[in-house]
Amino acid sequence: MGVQTEPVRIGIVGAGNRGQNHAARYDGIPGAEVVAVADIDEPKAQALAEECGAESYAAHGAMLDAAALDAVNVCVHATLHADIAVDALEAGAAVFCEKPMADDYAAAKRIADAADRTGNPLAVQNQLLYTKETLAAKSLADAGALGEVYHATAARSPGLAFTGEGWPEETPLGARRRGTPYVDGYGSPAFLDEEAAGGGVVLDLGSYTVGQLLYLLGAAKSARGGPVSDPPRADGPPASHPQSLDLPEVERVRAETFRTVPDRFEEGTEYQRRIEETDYDVEDVAVAFATLADGSVLSVRASWSRYMEGESSALVGTRGGVRLDPFEYYATVGDVEMTASADLEEYLFRQQYLRGERGEAAYDAGLWADPLYHWVADLLGHREAPPTADIALESMVLLDGIYRSADLGREVSRDEITRPDGSEE
Repeated sequence: MGVQTEPVRIGIVGAGNRGQNHAARYDGIPGAEVVAVADIDEPKAQALAEECGAESYAAHGAMLDAAALDAVNVCVHATLHADIAVDALEAGAAVFCEKPMADDYAAAKRIADAADRTGNPLAVQNQLLYTKETLAAKSLADAGALGEVYHATAARSPGLAFTGEGWPEETPLGARRRGTPYVDGYGSPAFLDEEAAGGGVVLDLGSYTVGQLLYLLGAAKSARGGPVSDPPRADGPPASHPQSLDLPEVERVRAETFRTVPDRFEEGTEYQRRIEETDYDVEDVAVAFATLADGSVLSVRASWSRYMEGESSALVGTRGGVRLDPFEYYATVGDVEMTASADLEEYLFRQQYLRGERGEAAYDAGLWADPLYHWVADLLGHREAPPTADIALESMVLLDGIYRSADLGREVSRDEITRPDGSEE
């Protein structure tokens, strides 16, 4: 599949909350046009398609057969991602998949293999890759200001949630005190059903922070071996996201998961009533420790609801350290121990405006934060996006490893997690 010309004709699979959200965001993204919507709930598909001026279909297969599409946006439960994404890739479309990439590593690998086999572009949602905190931390890593990073923590980072109208709202992601889907007033009961969701907070929030920290670890690793970046572009400086990234491989994982929320509330409360409406058979807290192949380690803390102040995601190296929330840089300068803050809004403003008219427009419209904007820009040949599929696939090694380790009560190896037959022996 070659570079697209405007507009990119997009078909959305899933007309629920995520599908509606993505459709609203596409409305403000230059070069994006939603032309088809598919959902087994036909009235939902028809309603969203009508809003978009698109055609509706009762199944994604029918949409792929009938609609002239450049790209497919998968907005259904994680357990359904692999079949739909593989079908779309094999039909010749580029694919953007909601997070997590799938419900386990084997399913995610199926998607990645289909992208490799067909040569069609694949991207996976992770809004934390586009925050000003991530961009600034990556700049420090690229400059060698962290040195050799030996410890990272994927715990909590400020992210941008997008409302149904498409507007970004800052929200903490990762370890948090309250925020259980449906129980605390947002989302649907399906979040708490393992059969539908594939898992709980590990897949929901862990996919964000694990992907973010693997990305930053990869940037630090690439800097040690020389920067890996795009060549200069005619319309501005090199892209701030490399297309090639020396991602660290997950080698071993030890983890425990917990289900704590059902015991939090008294009988007769609205919270307890909502819990009783659901199966609630997923984890709401997870703690993990991963050893990476380069010798560095990654600690993971994920919770929907945990009686503790949120920890910050961070990277610590031999020359400096960076905390993401609030953003601070730690180093020794002239034998003085320094703690430095940063004007991240000024940094973001400058980086966007250095990109020329497109960057200015993206900054002024708030589009710099939206992964969908970067995906469409990538398809249009502007090379804006990091290698989100590679990041998401490696993240799935760790996320799947968390579940396997917690289930077995011991550390698990990469080979156990990635073995094609899924066996434990």
